[in-house]
Amino acid sequence: MFNQTETQISEASNHLKHLTESEMLDVLECARKVSARDHALILVTYIYGLRNQEVARLRLTDLNWDSMTITARRQKNSLTTEQPLVRHKGRPALDVVGALETWLSERHDEDSDIVFVSKKISAKRGKALSQRSVTRLWAKYCKMASEARAARGLAPIARSLWHIHVAKHTRGTALVEKGARPQSIKMILGHRSILSTEIYLHPSQKIAWQEERRLMMGAF
Repeated sequence: MFNQTETQISEASNHLKHLTESEMLDVLECARKVSARDHALILVTYIYGLRNQEVARLRLTDLNWDSMTITARRQKNSLTTEQPLVRHKGRPALDVVGALETWLSERHDEDSDIVFVSKKISAKRGKALSQRSVTRLWAKYCKMASEARAARGLAPIARSLWHIHVAKHTRGTALVEKGARPQSIKMILGHRSILSTEIYLHPSQKIAWQEERRLMMGAF
């Protein structure tokens, strides 16, 4: 898997492969038990639909604790968006505020503005993680979650889902399944075009949304 280039891995994962809700929770729970940094990184990636390079370059200045918002600075012509920092007191694995507070209380790299700094005892310590490192972390916890699921008699997470971009697809799919409006999904995932959002919709939802758009534009 890791002999492939980042482009090849990304292209292979770009077919809307996604985790189920229980699989995503298992990945987050495994990360939470092992590393505050890794848990917060994966949770932020998932909740805000970030790519590996986008979460790796997240800065302390992107977290506004006064307004309780996070600025998601996206690449590949996607929108930069400001979104609320999510609280979920009943589910620590999904509590963005709690996860970030826990990690930042452990983080001791005062000279770095990067949120998810490398913890390696080397010249890389305090610097941003590489894209490949972020993907490796995701794969690590997918593997751990798969082993935990197998121990409970559940199906493991397919190896084809062990790339971090799957987290973005999982978020988009989960939002659709919970009934979120396409415009809301578009903003959460930072899509510049609504056409990028429509790929998450089921056929019946896509038809309904297209009809609604035509009405809004005065096409009838």
